[in-house]
Amino acid sequence: MPGNSPRRLHHLAAMLLAGAAIFATTDTARAQQATSISISVPSGNLSTALNALATQAKLQIVYDAAITRGLRTPGVSGNLPVDAALSQLLSGTGISYHVNGKTVTLARASVTDAAAATDADATNLEPIVVDAGGYYGSGGPSNAIIDKQVIARAQAASIPELIKRIPGVSMTGGVRLQGQSISIRGFSRQSDTRIVLDGAPKNFEKYDQGTIFVEPELLKRVEIDKGATSVRYGNGGFGGTIRMKSKDAKDMLRPGENWGAWGKTAYQTANKEFLESGALYGRSDFGTPITYDGLMSLTWRKGDDMRIGGGERYFYSDSKLASGMAKVGLESEGHEVKASVLYGESNNWGPVAAIRGQLSVDADDIRDEGFYAAARKRLAWRELKDLTTTFEYKYTGDSTLWNPRFMASYSSTGQHATRPQSDEIPRASVGGLWNEATYSDIHLELENTSEFTFNGLEHRLNYGLQYNAHKRDVWMYDVFNKTKPEYNYGYYAPYFMPEGTQDTASAFVRDTIGITDNLTLTPGLRFDYVRSEGVPSAAPLYNNPARGHDYSAVSHSGLTPAVSLSWDATPNIRLFADWAYAMRAPNIDELYSTQSTSTAPATSRGLHIERNNTINLGASFNFDDVLMSGDSASARVAVFNNHVTNPVARRFGGRNLSGMGAVGVPWYWNLPAYYTTGVEIQTHYENDWMFADLGFSMMTGTRHGAVNDIRGPRSYVNDLAPTTANVALGMKLPEQDLSFGWTGNFVKSQEKTPYNQYFGSTYARPESPGYAVHGLFLDWTPQDGIMKDTELHAAIENIFDKKYEPYLSDGITAMPGRNFKISLSRKF
Repeated sequence: MPGNSPRRLHHLAAMLLAGAAIFATTDTARAQQATSISISVPSGNLSTALNALATQAKLQIVYDAAITRGLRTPGVSGNLPVDAALSQLLSGTGISYHVNGKTVTLARASVTDAAAATDADATNLEPIVVDAGGYYGSGGPSNAIIDKQVIARAQAASIPELIKRIPGVSMTGGVRLQGQSISIRGFSRQSDTRIVLDGAPKNFEKYDQGTIFVEPELLKRVEIDKGATSVRYGNGGFGGTIRMKSKDAKDMLRPGENWGAWGKTAYQTANKEFLESGALYGRSDFGTPITYDGLMSLTWRKGDDMRIGGGERYFYSDSKLASGMAKVGLESEGHEVKASVLYGESNNWGPVAAIRGQLSVDADDIRDEGFYAAARKRLAWRELKDLTTTFEYKYTGDSTLWNPRFMASYSSTGQHATRPQSDEIPRASVGGLWNEATYSDIHLELENTSEFTFNGLEHRLNYGLQYNAHKRDVWMYDVFNKTKPEYNYGYYAPYFMPEGTQDTASAFVRDTIGITDNLTLTPGLRFDYVRSEGVPSAAPLYNNPARGHDYSAVSHSGLTPAVSLSWDATPNIRLFADWAYAMRAPNIDELYSTQSTSTAPATSRGLHIERNNTINLGASFNFDDVLMSGDSASARVAVFNNHVTNPVARRFGGRNLSGMGAVGVPWYWNLPAYYTTGVEIQTHYENDWMFADLGFSMMTGTRHGAVNDIRGPRSYVNDLAPTTANVALGMKLPEQDLSFGWTGNFVKSQEKTPYNQYFGSTYARPESPGYAVHGLFLDWTPQDGIMKDTELHAAIENIFDKKYEPYLSDGITAMPGRNFKISLSRKF
């Protein structure tokens, strides 16, 4: 079949990179030296003090909230090493610490634990991401962190389901796992949310399908950076970046042990889904200067048709997913090497468009052929395969100027869909008799971080180069036109989903400058050069220069300046400001999609880059002893504004096409500007016996003109999420290691839609009613006794079995009804 050679080359590249990732780990790893830094942590609640230390020292401190409950610390201040600060904070608490690579792990002190926290380990520290720890969506005003404890409690079947409660984040699609996607701050296109797994970009933009298919059970951490204000990433991601980190051995091992095993079983009632997951892992130096670690994990998930609110079952919404992971790592004398392979596969019958609700079946067909035969006419058998391989090398030596990192990855997501033979001949607009699409990325990064003092100011300079080669292999068999040469006898890429490549070369620099002890300024600059080239359609009908079809290469480039400011106004209040002038180059679909004889048939090589003049303002508040001795309260407030110029969209609407003629008119074009603005609030309160969380988001936005008439009156942006509040209220029984409580999801009716504005009903979502959904949860994590290292999580979601359709589900799909979830896991 045409196109096999490029696929073989990419598959070969994947195998070579995977092989290098597994076998190239030979003589390297890392050790680091402790350096003194300025630390000022006031006395008070121990949990708050640890979070303050994590912020100031840029550490990840991981611990179970139960071990710090009710404990206080006299604080610590001065210019001293981090290990000394930790020792002072934890003095007299009965808690020991152990450093595993990038993570400081706290545990109740024992002889084994104390022995593990040697002086050599204490120097093994590296500035990394702050972990504000422990509850859902902890982090900064415009970012959120979901750690492995929260992932376990959530019992989510997909990444969109896992993160949908974060303020400003919404799940789109429906109950079918292959049709789910993510919207952040009103940005709902696939390219508006950047997805990264262990540093590897994940990119799947097949029409009417989902975007991310990673099994949550493989992950230890998910970070959501809302907005596009970091020069570390470029070319897209206007909504934000989702960074996922997979589990590794040192995160799974119990204190003092060199190897271990973990198993989990889970069940939920809404779709009678079973989950089985297990892992084997180890870490040891085997008496040599090199420390080795490795992990192998397998997960199997299978569910029946989903039951929505009110009792109706969605036909052909069942799911089956098998995932596996293998990771190895080496550390020695400043060197660290990591390599991983993650793979997932699923297959099932489902609607041609995975993003849809109940399957409609013709009554006459049911009468003549029976339900299942009639339903198959509207289904496709989908086989999806998702592969991610990574190789990473880092060095941290005695020099503060030379701390390089190199990363290489190959990522591929492919889907093959086949329609059953029937008397209804599937057309090209629904993918033909069969179609397959494979989107792959080869990604390289080389960067360095230098720390120095210049003109009395402390600098942390991070700079690097990146290269990404993105490829789209797409084919279809249009059996309806199998005898027509102008359609290449049915074998060609769909006209709305062309093949092509997009190579991006980038350079970035950012400098974190300590203006004062309380004020930090981070300017940054990024350059992206993007070269895109389409593959000429094999069907002459869609490869006709006289109609404006041109698949030749086109390039886009641009600078992204950015600046961030952080000010510790008081020991309890921190203020933030971020600004960037971000860019997004048109993707392959936008540049090279075409039509044959329509009024806008041409390819769209003349598209300009989109720009987002974006700003985030935020504040975080942390207080102890608010209502009673030993309690803590925190709040984070973010305000954002996005001004997007030259947005890319399909050209449609009689007013947009009037007077354009029928030759050489590009199908995609740049529209007038639009803006979105909003506010997000996240609060957390906790004491010895209860906790409470509130997440709130509200946004609005308008564009100049309308999508179907750029000269018309102003209209709402089409993808605004409605005002939403997520609430949790829980009780804790520390002596029993038990917590339980209630959750509520409150969504206001959405009237901010262009549906009723200027003929908006031809393209926009209709208004949607508001709703409230309630749930209950229980978590048991024994810390002592025979059940130690066991976790039990149970929940009842949508306890009143409400039928509701979220606004961004396009009014075509409802969410699960009453759903009882339970999971049991244990380390061995």
